[in-house]
Amino acid sequence: MLQSPGSWGLGIWEAHFSRFWFPTLLAADELGILPSLADEPGTVDDLSERLSLNPRALGAVLPMLASLGYLVTRGGRYHITDDARDFLLPGGPFYWGGLFESQRRDYPMAERLKQRLTTADPKGAIPEPVERSNPNQSSSDSWASGDISLESARSSARYMQSVSAAVAIGLAKDRGFASSRRLLDIGGGSGCFSIALAQRHPNLRCTVLDLPTACQVALEYVKAAGMNERVDTIALDMFRQAWPDGYDAILFSNVLHDWRFETCAVLLRRAFEALPSGGTINVHELLLDDDGSGPRFAASLSVMMVLGQQGQQFTFKQLESILGEAGFVDVEFHATSELHSLVRGHKP
Repeated sequence: MLQSPGSWGLGIWEAHFSRFWFPTLLAADELGILPSLADEPGTVDDLSERLSLNPRALGAVLPMLASLGYLVTRGGRYHITDDARDFLLPGGPFYWGGLFESQRRDYPMAERLKQRLTTADPKGAIPEPVERSNPNQSSSDSWASGDISLESARSSARYMQSVSAAVAIGLAKDRGFASSRRLLDIGGGSGCFSIALAQRHPNLRCTVLDLPTACQVALEYVKAAGMNERVDTIALDMFRQAWPDGYDAILFSNVLHDWRFETCAVLLRRAFEALPSGGTINVHELLLDDDGSGPRFAASLSVMMVLGQQGQQFTFKQLESILGEAGFVDVEFHATSELHSLVRGHKP
């Protein structure tokens, strides 16, 4: 059984996430986000209405700017800092506008983020299917369509395995799983979380629920880990097909952040209906601070979700709210690593 890493790979995470920082500044500059807050501090909703920006995307950008030191939160409102006033406001004494103008062509990500900020989200809680041939299709679009190629499933599993294998060990150490007997791992990808949980808790059997090609790939990882007696798969579309029963725990690890709040609410209601009384819901994510000030890694991942998926990162209060609306009670959270937290609720 693998032991938890000493540093959780924080240096690699920082190198990975740093690519989102400057494009966020470029997009904020072009859309006038900081000057607007300099004129009148406000909430995400205030600024969204004022500048006609997508509130979901803005809810990722403002914590990112705060974590970089250009905004602070006071009384629920965002205010600019002295550094922002000096360097990031047109007309400021040291405004970097000339550099921003010269660098835009080198950062196509900034244009993509600007498009996300200025485009409204689609209507409806269940995402509409997207044709596989669509060049703008994201991985969450593929899952929404219920149809991913084997090549895409392998690529997604390799990504998940590389970024999640270490943190899966941290999750598995949580003692709350010791009382569970059967766990359903929604959108389990490579199966790394189910594998780690089954290795840590000998009385626990885990099932990865995912699309058919993803399940095919997950079984390869399960067999390589020698856990095929304790970890299996169920292939189905989590949006449109009935979930299996007989599980006393459900896990969403780095899954809910792919989807809008309305979609997450649907998934959590389905989880509530599938669980027996006394069952637990387990949501494993990088959490944003409740005041919207960061932290930087979670804020960076939230920008990544806005750019490439249909979702965002959450604060604990946001998850507590949507879990409560689904029917779960006694919702609490604690850290499982230097990055991730586990939010757990119970079905009465």
